[in-house]
Amino acid sequence: MASTERSRYWWPLILAAVLALCALVLWRGAANLSGLQQELAQARQTNARLDQENRALYRQVQRLRQDKTALERAARRDMGLVGDDEVVYTGPGKKTPAKRPPEK
Repeated sequence: MASTERSRYWWPLILAAVLALCALVLWRGAANLSGLQQELAQARQTNARLDQENRALYRQVQRLRQDKTALERAARRDMGLVGDDEVVYTGPGKKTPAKRPPEK
């Protein structure tokens, strides 16, 4: 009879310990979930920004393929190229523009 009374007192303690362990696991999981949601929001923001950049670059490529004036402007601005019949004067400390490669 004494062993049944002892076991009757241990069950609530065991049950409370299991519930406390489950609560701890759920609390840590909720904290982890919150961090993952923030990370997902940041990844979506980065993806949206990169998508805009890709669209802008695609439009620029299309413009350079179709418009020779835009291509020449980009070559002058980005690569410092000059035409065969042009003379470029640079001041001290200025970078000298590259010459256009000979056409074949």
